[in-house]
Amino acid sequence: MKIINVITPHFPPEVTAAAHRLEALVGTLSADCKVNVFTLTEIGVPAKEKEVQLNDHLTIYYTNLPSYNKSLFFIRAVFECIYAFRIAFKAARKRADLTLATTPYMFLIPAVILAGTKSKKMMDVRDLVWCYLPERNQLQRWVKSGFTKMVKYFLGKYDFITVTNESEAKWIRNEAGIHSDKIRIINNGISEDKFKRLSSIKYSQPENPFVITYIGNIGNGQDLKPILEAVKGISDIKLNLIGDGIELEDFKKKVRTENLRNVRLHGKLKWNRLLPFYQTSTILFARLGRNYQSAIPSKLFEYLSTGLPIIFSGTGEAAKLLRRFENTFVLESEDPEELRQLILQIKTLPLTRSFSNILKTEELFIRERINENLLPVISELLQLPQHLPEQEVLVNDFSLVEEMN
Repeated sequence: MKIINVITPHFPPEVTAAAHRLEALVGTLSADCKVNVFTLTEIGVPAKEKEVQLNDHLTIYYTNLPSYNKSLFFIRAVFECIYAFRIAFKAARKRADLTLATTPYMFLIPAVILAGTKSKKMMDVRDLVWCYLPERNQLQRWVKSGFTKMVKYFLGKYDFITVTNESEAKWIRNEAGIHSDKIRIINNGISEDKFKRLSSIKYSQPENPFVITYIGNIGNGQDLKPILEAVKGISDIKLNLIGDGIELEDFKKKVRTENLRNVRLHGKLKWNRLLPFYQTSTILFARLGRNYQSAIPSKLFEYLSTGLPIIFSGTGEAAKLLRRFENTFVLESEDPEELRQLILQIKTLPLTRSFSNILKTEELFIRERINENLLPVISELLQLPQHLPEQEVLVNDFSLVEEMN
């Protein structure tokens, strides 16, 4: 039996979209191969056991990630670098036929190569995080340029690269100079279990107040300040913000000092506790800043699975995806007043759930099916017989979504 070492900074029991995605992926891979997962614990939460064997084919190896201040870029970069190399070198000590590493820790890209493993190597690029770095001054431009050159150089050392959308594939082809034959688009999505629960929620639409719910990270990339300004002073609108991130404390202070009575900050909640919010929201909200053109947040697939209306503030691949579904409102402007006017306009509309969106999500974005697109690639790298036919679904610009429209 072939052995695959999977290196990822995120894995259960961590409750994040990245952790759930990796859980679904290794479940698929362990059906035919022995899989070792080398991962980190949640920040500041030591592992109860550093080695956990889930079944005969799947073993998880945890490395404790200590607490540190994630809001300081330099400190965060240092810790991500140290622990990316730590799990990469730990994995290199375990024999494998294939090493599959996944970002968003960009330092895993050089770490896996420098660890010296003799296996075939595949890098799963989930975000072009080096492209998101600020460049407001000369020092920031030097740092961004240095990291980008590092990524370009080491990506060329991999046997194969997977990405989530065409924008990421285009950057790797054009900027890193990697041939298309070494790149495959494997879209993001939602696990079948979560989809079933979200698509079958017993929805009770509130009549008053009009409830807007945001679920996700509360950080620089999302820049949720415009939604706070947009709902300020509108008594019959309630805004739920659910999640954690480097801006959460600043938002708590803003809500308190400006007496924003219609805004509720719930912090990070376990996934089961999100269901009542989905059941009682009028509309769901998502946002990405302009630096994140290539990103598609996993949370959008949860949103679509509910069939609820969605407001998205931003541009790029996420906006492109949502425009191919109904019941979605995309605002490219970052002006809080324009967002406010859009919300007030939506309040006058007869909003309902879209069962078309639910069906499209089930057809195209179930993770367990998406992961099957990796099997032909892995079979080729490991020189295994391809027992599953290579599929052409879920690639290039969400073309099947457009066809279904």
